[in-house]
Amino acid sequence: MFKKIFACFVLLFTSGLYAQNLPPGGTPLFPQPVLDALSIGNNTQGKAEKISFAGQPNREGLKLTTLVSAANPWDVQVDAVVPVAVKKGDVVYAEFWMEAVDTHVESGEASSEFGFERLGEPWTKSVGFTLSAGQHWRKFSIPFTIVEDLDAGKSHIYFRMGYHPQSFMIADLKLITYAGTSVKLADLPQTKISYPGEEADAPWRKEAADRIEKIRKGDLVVIVTDPARSPQPNVKVSVRMKRHDFGFGTAVVAKTLATSGGYNDEYQKEVARLFNRVVFENDLKWGPWETGASNTDSSWRREYVDGAMKWLSDRHFDVRGHNMVWGTWRYLPADVKAVSDDHKALEDKIEQRIQDVGGTMKGQLAEWDVVNEPVPEHQLTDILGKQAMITWYQKAREADPKAVLFVNDYPEPDSGHLDAYDDTIQYLLKNGAPLGGIGLQGHVGTSPWSIPGLLKTLDKLGAHGIPVEITEYDTQIQDQQVDAQFLKDFMTAVFSHPSTNGFLMWGFWDGAHWHNEAPIFNQDWTEKASGQAYEQLVLHDWWTNADGLTDARGTYEVRGFTGDYDVTVKQGDQTITVPAHLTNGGTILKISLK
Repeated sequence: MFKKIFACFVLLFTSGLYAQNLPPGGTPLFPQPVLDALSIGNNTQGKAEKISFAGQPNREGLKLTTLVSAANPWDVQVDAVVPVAVKKGDVVYAEFWMEAVDTHVESGEASSEFGFERLGEPWTKSVGFTLSAGQHWRKFSIPFTIVEDLDAGKSHIYFRMGYHPQSFMIADLKLITYAGTSVKLADLPQTKISYPGEEADAPWRKEAADRIEKIRKGDLVVIVTDPARSPQPNVKVSVRMKRHDFGFGTAVVAKTLATSGGYNDEYQKEVARLFNRVVFENDLKWGPWETGASNTDSSWRREYVDGAMKWLSDRHFDVRGHNMVWGTWRYLPADVKAVSDDHKALEDKIEQRIQDVGGTMKGQLAEWDVVNEPVPEHQLTDILGKQAMITWYQKAREADPKAVLFVNDYPEPDSGHLDAYDDTIQYLLKNGAPLGGIGLQGHVGTSPWSIPGLLKTLDKLGAHGIPVEITEYDTQIQDQQVDAQFLKDFMTAVFSHPSTNGFLMWGFWDGAHWHNEAPIFNQDWTEKASGQAYEQLVLHDWWTNADGLTDARGTYEVRGFTGDYDVTVKQGDQTITVPAHLTNGGTILKISLK
């Protein structure tokens, strides 16, 4: 039940304001007014109140109030179960107005997200649109396509409220389906997807560029002499970058790297061209790892892992391990849950798991996600206590003395989830866990993050004094150009931050991506706009190739991005190529001609 209140706001909702230029043929998705169907349930962290507007007797809305900070945006929300079946490909149009009433942020804006998704695991979204509005009414027009067949009662719409304390109003909500018609998304009005920090003159841009120049580059000084150590002027020098120090990577499938034929060859070619770091998406997780022990499964085999590791080692890739412990029954073998009432047996199984996978991969991995998603997935620590995590890290260190041990989770900027994750990190470090890195997954979804908010998140996590890595970036942003610009801005912010050491996406090709929405390639290997943005940054803007001549001192200098280089000097018929590693502090390379 909603409490109905009368809002004495001066709202100039004229007939022209509500006039629609929508194509014919649409029908309401709900038989009754949608606002009447929305409910907050028994949630005590927020409230929803029906409101009427002064001077507008036929206009009603909802005032949505968040009373306390929530760990996740979805912890507080109003939603309505969709009473009709929907089909993949159906075009749906949502329209509503939003205005902030009370907020505690400097901009005076309230935040929310409108979405349509499957009601239940895996909560597949057809749309999730970030909302922000100040204390003036703002109209949102959101067309979207249903991504899967769902029966009546198996999907819902929602407005997220799980942020910091705030209140805002939603009015004149409409949901129209164009199922069975020829109407396309392009035929419908659409509010441009936007995000804080997207502006070309946003202050963070120059600050980031200045940091990149300072922390990601160094001075390479090449000194060329003859055998008598006399400087040699006018010698041709060619500097060619071979590999970044910073980790640019992707999740990969071991079988695809270990076997040839079909699309595997193209997959391998692009992995080698675009990246220097990878993480196995599923192969080392508890279930697939145990399944793969027999080497008979069609997807999971230890021999695939071995073959992939050889392929990666031959090409000098850094490899992350993911993951040792994921503390939820959904992702644990059945025999683990079977001993949930026996604490000693459960502890033994977890420690055996860590020793098995950690010991088998010992010396081959640069990093390990020891605990994955400790904030939302805490069923194991609910039973064993959070102190069990300390033991898991200690056992992981015993199993692999050299790998950097990470914790990994998916908080969004300025969220209760982020605060809880920060507390978990502090707890691990304070209690002696050999924690060496912090993973920020970066599953952005359909709504782009605030770039200043991302930088503040990196500040917060980086304050612990250990590296922060983006471990699982992907998006489901429907506008391809916005998606590309956001990836560019996200990567620039991350690359500029002194705490970070890597950026990995959770798959790069639609043919091997959990949502079929990878950042770089479509299913047919055509490159997306976001893929072009990635290449422009990593292989051009942040890549150093240079040519020149030594000066009178026999010296050639260039400022470049840190990493591995080949430096070639040529005088007459004599050519010498020498490898060099450029550091942030600078590198001096001396080459003697014969």
